[in-house]
Amino acid sequence: MVKLRPKYKFWLETEEGYVFGEGTFELLQGIREKGSLKASAQDLHMSYRHAWGIIKQMEENLGQAVLITHKGGKQGGGGSKLTPIASRLLITYLKYKNALNQIISDFDLT
Repeated sequence: MVKLRPKYKFWLETEEGYVFGEGTFELLQGIREKGSLKASAQDLHMSYRHAWGIIKQMEENLGQAVLITHKGGKQGGGGSKLTPIASRLLITYLKYKNALNQIISDFDLT
């Protein structure tokens, strides 16, 4: 008999729509680690424009900012850091993901 295993996708949303899923989690995690939206997008093989669009849509659906950005000068040096709500989103998403993974591992399909 073939062994079956469940797979799933989940995301967090408001009444306005999608806010946060696996890709957004990875994008924000990268920003937290690297201090840069551009660097995080590059690591995920995503254009800066696309990454910025994800951030803007998330902020629109949340009704609040998830990034604090600062521009660099002629020599560069700009960057981004997460707002407290963005940090809480990372924690919340991980809690849900861990809980769902635990339920799946506890459920025996054999």
